[in-house]
Amino acid sequence: MIQMQYAAIVVILLVGVFVYWGYRSRKGQPSEPKRSTASNVISMDRHRKAKQSAVEQPCSSCKKKNGKLIFYAQDNGTVVGLCKDCKAKAKKRDMLPL
Repeated sequence: MIQMQYAAIVVILLVGVFVYWGYRSRKGQPSEPKRSTASNVISMDRHRKAKQSAVEQPCSSCKKKNGKLIFYAQDNGTVVGLCKDCKAKAKKRDMLPL
């Protein structure tokens, strides 16, 4: 009878060792690969919100904030944003819209 008690204790200890060993080996290897949060992909939701909340830009010629600007390339390669009122100035200087 005493031998059966010792055998039961040894079996319980062996089961405990196997369960512990299985837990430790599983803990070392993640079940899912971790996804990195840093990415070069831009969320389009953030881009749309930023575009909607953008402050109106002043016209490069008259400096008024008249809503949307039309951007033109000058002969020297610089870009100017002109309002609808200053569109005639761009046509006189043969500036190309971007």
